[in-house]
Parts: sequence; C-alpha cells; structure tokens
Amino acid sequence: MFHDQNRKLGSFLVLLAAIGFAGKTILTKLVYRYGLDPLTLLTIRVVMAGAFFGAILVVNLARRRWTLDLTKKEWALVFLMGGGGYYVSSYLDFLGLFYVDANLGRMILFLYPTLVVAIDSFISKVPVSRPTKASLAICYFGLFLMMAPNLGRPQANFLLGVAYVFLSALLYAFYLVGVDRFFQGRSINFFVSLMFATASLCVFAHFLAVKPLSALAQPLGAYWLILLMASFSTVVPIYALSSGLAMIGAPRAATLSMIGPAATLFMGVFVLGETIMPIQFLGTALMILGVARIK
Repeated sequence: MFHDQNRKLGSFLVLLAAIGFAGKTILTKLVYRYGLDPLTLLTIRVVMAGAFFGAILVVNLARRRWTLDLTKKEWALVFLMGGGGYYVSSYLDFLGLFYVDANLGRMILFLYPTLVVAIDSFISKVPVSRPTKASLAICYFGLFLMMAPNLGRPQANFLLGVAYVFLSALLYAFYLVGVDRFFQGRSINFFVSLMFATASLCVFAHFLAVKPLSALAQPLGAYWLILLMASFSTVVPIYALSSGLAMIGAPRAATLSMIGPAATLFMGVFVLGETIMPIQFLGTALMILGVARIK
C-alpha cells in the first residue's frame, strides 16, 4: 500500500514538474518580446532562482539536515552535472527558442525521455520492456503529429535552433540519469541545490565575460515574467522532479514528463495566441494515451 502511494505521489510530482517546465517555454517567448537575448535572460533567471535555492540550502545547513561532507567524487559530479550539464543545457535551450516557436522547441526538448531510457538501459544492461516500448511508440507518434505543421514552415536559422534544443535535450537526459544513479542514499534535493549553485556561477561568469553589468537593467515587465519563471518554472519543478525521481526512477519519470508538450501546446493557445490544428489535437490525445499506459 505504502509503495503504491509513494509511486502515485512520485508520478504527481513529475507531472507537476513537466507542467512547470512547459510554462518556462511560454514565459521565455513572452520575455523575448522585451528584446532580451538568451544569455541576459538566463542570467537574470539564475540570479532570481538562486535566491530561492540559496535560502533553502542555508536553512537546511543551519538546521543540520544537510552537511557539506561530500567525497571528492561527489564534488566532481556536482560541478560536472551543474556546470557541464544544467548550465549548458539551459543555455542551449534558450538559444534554440530564439529561432524556433514555443511548441516546436518544447516538443524537441521532450525527446529527452527516449534518451534517458536508452542511456539507463545501456548503463544497466537491462532491455526496455515491451509495455514501455509500446507507450513510447504511442507518445512519439503523437509527438510527430504535433510537430508536423511546424516542420512544413522553414524559418531563418531553423535547423540551428533545432540542433540547439536537441543538444539541450541530450545533456538534460544525462543530468537526469546522473541524479537518479549517483546520488542514491543521500538527499537529492541537497545535490540539486548545489548543482544549481554551480550552474549559476557558470552562467554569471559567462555573462561577465561578454557583457557589462548594465545589460541586466531591463523593463519591469520583463523582471516580473522572469520572477515567475524562476519560481513556478524553475525552483518548484526542479524540486518536484528530483523528489519524483527518488520515488519512481528516471525511466518512468522521463516518460511521464512527455505530458509537457501537450501542456505547452495549450498554454501557447491561451497565452501566446497560437493556433492548434486538428492534427495537433490528435497528437495530443495520443501522447496522453501513451502516458496513461505507463505502469
């Protein structure tokens, strides 16, 4: 009974994270309307989100729930996954969204569940089960239908944007597998906080290397949108996803997260005023069906 409740809670947290991450795409497009470039947006976002993560880290260290007694291997993984994984993945995602629309960008990024399942299967040397294969097939056929109208409208730097987002998905897949495999037995939220702090330092160093601090001065409307992104689409889904990962594992979490493109599609309609074609409705229905089949 407890195991079933734990799995349901983990699934709920992963779905909550997927919706939050989907909202980040919409908010990114809204912020770009103020004329910000990807690096400036990412920098302001990590500064705001870093305040949340920093406060959570300090409180838990002060109460001795967490300690900094990490091994050299764990510190190396924190810097590798935070700096090389989360930072680069986020930057490539924002770069890609500069060239492709919100729905297509999020759909490409949500190819990462397949990559997670493949990476996890390769590491564990355990083949993917037939039910999971069937669910993935249904989900990705639906994903193809959702992408089809966009693929018929080439844009300037379109393939470059697609490549950026795909590389972001690949790095994010490695990040998820790493969190699930290397930090078992310790607080995942603790390591996530440390990794985000590391990523924030990398982002800020990148920004200072190419831009003056005055570039952080932006319209008030942009700040409000980025604050919403930092909270609802960064801090909340990161902790929800890491907690969900601990309960249900990376392969199942990655597959459940495929609900994200459908959430992006509907938010694109109601927030950005984008239109949904009938074929995209069909694709959305198939993705939801595929997620519902996951055991």
